[in-house]
Amino acid sequence: MPRSIARWLIPSHLIAALAALLMLPFLSPTVGVRVAHAAAPVQTVTCQAASTTRPQPVLPKGFTEHILFKGCLNQPTAISFNSDKSRVFVAEKGGRVWNCELASPVCTLFADLSSEVCNQDDRGLLGLAVDPLNDANVYVLYTTPRAAGACSGYFLTAGQLSLLTAAGETKILPAAGASSQTWCFYSQSHSVGALVFGRDNKTLFVSAGDGSSFEQVDYGQLDTACGDGTNLPQGSFRSQGVSPYSDGAILRITNPGTGTQSVAIIANGLRNPFRFARAPGSTDDLYIGNVGWNTWESIDHASIAGQNFGWPCYEGPNTQPDYQATNYCGSVGGVTAPFFAYGHQNYVSDEDRKGKTCGGRPTGGGPDQNGSVISAIGFTDGTSQTYPAPYDKALYFGDLLRKCIWTMQPPDNTPRTFAKALQGGPVDLKTGPGGDLFYVDLITSTVRRISHK
Repeated sequence: MPRSIARWLIPSHLIAALAALLMLPFLSPTVGVRVAHAAAPVQTVTCQAASTTRPQPVLPKGFTEHILFKGCLNQPTAISFNSDKSRVFVAEKGGRVWNCELASPVCTLFADLSSEVCNQDDRGLLGLAVDPLNDANVYVLYTTPRAAGACSGYFLTAGQLSLLTAAGETKILPAAGASSQTWCFYSQSHSVGALVFGRDNKTLFVSAGDGSSFEQVDYGQLDTACGDGTNLPQGSFRSQGVSPYSDGAILRITNPGTGTQSVAIIANGLRNPFRFARAPGSTDDLYIGNVGWNTWESIDHASIAGQNFGWPCYEGPNTQPDYQATNYCGSVGGVTAPFFAYGHQNYVSDEDRKGKTCGGRPTGGGPDQNGSVISAIGFTDGTSQTYPAPYDKALYFGDLLRKCIWTMQPPDNTPRTFAKALQGGPVDLKTGPGGDLFYVDLITSTVRRISHK
């Protein structure tokens, strides 16, 4: 069955099978208009006190997982720390953003965008990034309806990148009142993705999925709702730059929200880059968790502008036979192979294979018995004083359905199992205070920290 994050971001669908973001310049949009929200009483919530996870996931010797925020959040999707890592902002799928203390389990409501957010299946408030140069600026990325009506099933939606401050929301891409949309999504999956700042702390990278059907081959024959204004192919082929929309791609936004803002596509041919991360150091190398379809989950390495990762003509390291059969793939060339990929019918690491973990039994199935989805990716930044060398300044990636996190140290792409038998599923991985790894668990609505003594 086609794979996606879809139907796993809503608790009622947790037993459903897993179904299913060429360098192109854009004109600078009009600077956004701030939308001030009506004054409201300050709203705070008190979470359960921090505790050690019981039972513990299986971790390497010396590591312990702690639950930081529990019983106060509703489907958290992303976190971002302020500059001194004394506080953490938490996005909820439904549209609220919380400013949470790390010294005590108290969160204050920073913004409520629930009236603007389309919160169904894969859709919602999914991207979050605090400005590294100004803690008062918080950038968010969410799915929003393009027309009045119910936001469920196949329904036309768009993506919205906005800046939040204490004064309200400034819509950046597209700007408020813009005559065109940056993204268009018809499927309930493959919507917006993540936000990551570049090494200069001014450039913002933004990801979005291809907006096409996760249930069947979609080359544009299923709908004309987005109004691309061109002949076929469309659908999944929007990721190949054949439409006015930036679906299935990663954008680089320079000076976001200013009069000198510029936007360019730096990577395309992506099915659903739900999460991606920038490698620590002096480059803007990005490692992209690209959610697959029938067969593969991939990590793509974007190191130069203009890379094409091949979707829908390629899935993982192989050609995608269902889309190759549409006769639209002949012109898709110069494809960059994944940095790493794992098959739905395969174990991810040698430890998994030997121990039959991370998707093995108990119900007698193989690695894919519960589905596979690369749902989180991030780095530790090398600032830890306690993490052993193999785990410090390392890449981590998680699979929400296999309930595991693995690690590797690029350019080495050999994975090692880091955490298995998680209580829920990771959807965001970040470095926090002390250089420790923090993650958002969507299934249990918690934020967790993994420390080393």
